[in-house]
Amino acid sequence: MKWKSLLCMSVSTFGLAGVISAPAAAQTAETSAPQTTPPGSAEEAPKPTAPSDQSINAASPDAASQDSQPTAGDEVVVTGFRRSLESAQNIKRLSDGIVDAVVAEDIGKLPDTFASSALQRVAGVAVTRGGGESAGVTVRGLPDLTTTYNGRQIFTAEGRYVQIQDFPAGTVAALEVYKSGLANQIEGGIAGAINVRGRRPFDFNGFEVSGSLNGVLSQQSEKIVPNGNLLVSDRWDTGIGEMGLLVNASYVGVNFLDSTREQSLVIASTNQTNADGTISNRAPGQPAGLRFPDAQGNFLGYGARYRPSANAAFQWKPTPELEIYADGLFQGFRSKDYNRWMFIPVFGDITLTNVTTFPDTNKISTATVSGAVRPDGYTGSFNGKTDTYQAGAGAIWKRDRLEVSADVAYTDSTYTANLVNVDYAAATSPVRNVQFEAGKDGGASQTFVNFDLANPANFISRGLYQELLVVSGKDWQARTDLSYDLDLGFLKRFQVGVRYADRDAARDFGNLYVNNEGARVPLTALPGAVVRTSLPGFTYNNAQPNVAYAAITRDSIRDNLPALRSYFGVPAGVPPFNPPDNFRANEKSYAAYAQLKYGVDIGNVVVDGVVGLRAVKTKTRISGFSRIEDTGGAVTFPGITAENEYTDYLPNVSTRIALNDKLQLRLAYTQTRTRPNFFDLRPNTSLNQPVILAPGDPCLINATTPDCVERLRRGGSAGNPDLDPLTSNNYDVSLEYYFSRAGSFTAAVFRHDAQGFLSTVDDRSAAGLRIARPVNLGQTRLQGAEVSFTSFLDIDGLPDWAKGFGVQANGTYIDAKGDLQSNFASTLNNEQQRFPGVSKWAANVVALYEKPQFAARLAYNYRSKFVTSYTLETLDPIAHAIVEKGRGQFDLSTSVTPVPNITIAFDIVNLLGNPLQRYRTYNTGDTYTRQVVYIERAYSLGVRFRF
Repeated sequence: MKWKSLLCMSVSTFGLAGVISAPAAAQTAETSAPQTTPPGSAEEAPKPTAPSDQSINAASPDAASQDSQPTAGDEVVVTGFRRSLESAQNIKRLSDGIVDAVVAEDIGKLPDTFASSALQRVAGVAVTRGGGESAGVTVRGLPDLTTTYNGRQIFTAEGRYVQIQDFPAGTVAALEVYKSGLANQIEGGIAGAINVRGRRPFDFNGFEVSGSLNGVLSQQSEKIVPNGNLLVSDRWDTGIGEMGLLVNASYVGVNFLDSTREQSLVIASTNQTNADGTISNRAPGQPAGLRFPDAQGNFLGYGARYRPSANAAFQWKPTPELEIYADGLFQGFRSKDYNRWMFIPVFGDITLTNVTTFPDTNKISTATVSGAVRPDGYTGSFNGKTDTYQAGAGAIWKRDRLEVSADVAYTDSTYTANLVNVDYAAATSPVRNVQFEAGKDGGASQTFVNFDLANPANFISRGLYQELLVVSGKDWQARTDLSYDLDLGFLKRFQVGVRYADRDAARDFGNLYVNNEGARVPLTALPGAVVRTSLPGFTYNNAQPNVAYAAITRDSIRDNLPALRSYFGVPAGVPPFNPPDNFRANEKSYAAYAQLKYGVDIGNVVVDGVVGLRAVKTKTRISGFSRIEDTGGAVTFPGITAENEYTDYLPNVSTRIALNDKLQLRLAYTQTRTRPNFFDLRPNTSLNQPVILAPGDPCLINATTPDCVERLRRGGSAGNPDLDPLTSNNYDVSLEYYFSRAGSFTAAVFRHDAQGFLSTVDDRSAAGLRIARPVNLGQTRLQGAEVSFTSFLDIDGLPDWAKGFGVQANGTYIDAKGDLQSNFASTLNNEQQRFPGVSKWAANVVALYEKPQFAARLAYNYRSKFVTSYTLETLDPIAHAIVEKGRGQFDLSTSVTPVPNITIAFDIVNLLGNPLQRYRTYNTGDTYTRQVVYIERAYSLGVRFRF
């Protein structure tokens, strides 16, 4: 009868009487021998014991479990990894939805350095990498997620969600990935929801001080950054009830250098006859029609980024039936980036000699290029800053079978980005030896003949670009929920609730550009300019000899901005905001839900589940300025406003069949939807800076060729207030076998029928313009399967040291296809194509070893190739995909606990240092590498303590 009690626990935490049969309620969910923390090991941090959906109010779920004194007898020794896996397994097992979790093994220690990196270990979850961290989280191929912190919706600036990497590991107790929604959860993500659970004072038995301090060394940037967190918590019995207070502060930093070799998507041809009879792309002695990318480039992206964070939580139980709480969160992001880009044309009045081709192809492998347009680029100084604040309070009241809760929260978030680029050009156009597929990693490489990249005298000023972006968001959110445990046969629990949110969003953007290449001012002659070679890239690979070049330093840009502005003749101070680039938005949403829990015994089988419906009414108003240019050239900015109102009904139905106390089957159907971003909904149109051609560009001679007409179009962007929300019908089947506390095998199949993903379509209806505008696409289908296995070697007869070995493994298969925008689809027979961002195969294998004084983890993460985007390019009439190749990554984590409560930890992220590789097929069916990106390898050494 143990499985009946397990289901009883999921109906009402703390085992409220009368939910299922009394004999079942007397059982426990344990299926193995007692476990304990051994003397002499680090004291265990509290772990969540149930999913947040089992609490009437996710902002204040039931307290986490904190073991204290060890017990004698037949026991299995448990420490950080194992207990974290136990907790994650309980969350998955007890949830009414389909959920996976990552639980911090200790305070300040998720299984990975960053919270977003930890999620990649979950079956069906994928991330993108770069900038020293993981980002771009998708669940089962879908990118649109609701992010909540302790059950409250949280966002950054004007966006719909917050980046998971903005949560430092020190503030996170657990990450819950809900793959199927429930009526009592906040709507907003067609992919589901990620709930970040923070720690609270009642999680601990009493006074607590804990923290960590470590240094992170990034190999390419060769910089070390300190990281740390400190938590203090206590609880007291007072004359007016028990109270608890927790404060936590965290600092996470990274200095990174990402190195990229890339080449153009335009694949040119040799010896082409022009309309006037001249020959372009001359290749003496070679046939016409040899193909080659018409440009190469090198990008060195250095960033010094850090995230300060702090949170506080207060809990008060004036009576056993009533809990009152309040909490606050601050998330910060600071970035000082130094970006260097060199663009190396393989076009102009060129001649190609010393040409070699790949065997049995018309693809050029290497060539010497003369007569090309001179190289150019920019050196960028970028400052970014985010401040996000959230504060909330609420109460939970319980009596017998009734629970009532209320919660209110306020969020304020602002992001500011300040960019200054000094553009440069080579003083001459040197002959260059180019290689289009270099070394084992492929991609662009080049050397210059009689041209020293390290000599500042070889570069002149090309211009000054400035950009200022300020985006912000605020909201009030309030909810009230009621739950009542029924005694009506198979009807077990009834839940209802309402929620109100009032959201503001704003965007202000301004930019200025001045080009001075015609004056041929030496780069070193700019006010205060320090031009030198620094921060070389491409540490892991010698295919690119140009690891650095003379560039103006970041500090000499920032320290001399007033003088630079004066020199280029632009107004003092930051750029003024452009009216057509700005908007103000308000969105109000009214939600109500009802959900019924049911359960019945059929012989020795227990069947339970939930049926629910969430109704959400949304009212949106967005105001901005349009750009009107009169016949005489006068430009005005009249105000414009767009309004919209719609109602969504989101049902959810699920069934769980407990075949015995270890095996259960789940079936679920849900509807989900995501609102478009405010930026996409804006009613205004804005224009980019006019196109400026380089000296020697062929479009200066003849601007009427199709290629030049397209290149000379002035770009711009517009919103679309008529966009529909993204919607999806979701079907899930999951089989779960739990053979021990930290051992399970699960398998799932799923399908998402989605509609309304956004794509950007270029509008060329106005002469000389190309306006990018978002549109809803048609149908997208994602279907696949997941398998997961977790276990330690708890086998009778094995020596004690061997029982410390464990393994986590999971694999995901996804078949994802969808409609493309009409002008792309027409080139591909209007057939559905692979959905961007989705790998067909993904897998994780984690080898574990853990004993009280030593632990180690070697993790391998793999995802197969996936489409990043589709493009139409000159000379290629087919919308081919840019594809990122499959890639695996090893990460290592070890720790030693020499004395109780002190742990020394050492981690390595990206052991192999292997690059990201992207390629594109062109019209003949052949391919060239588009980009090779070498991301950071990072080392971390530090100490964790807990008293």
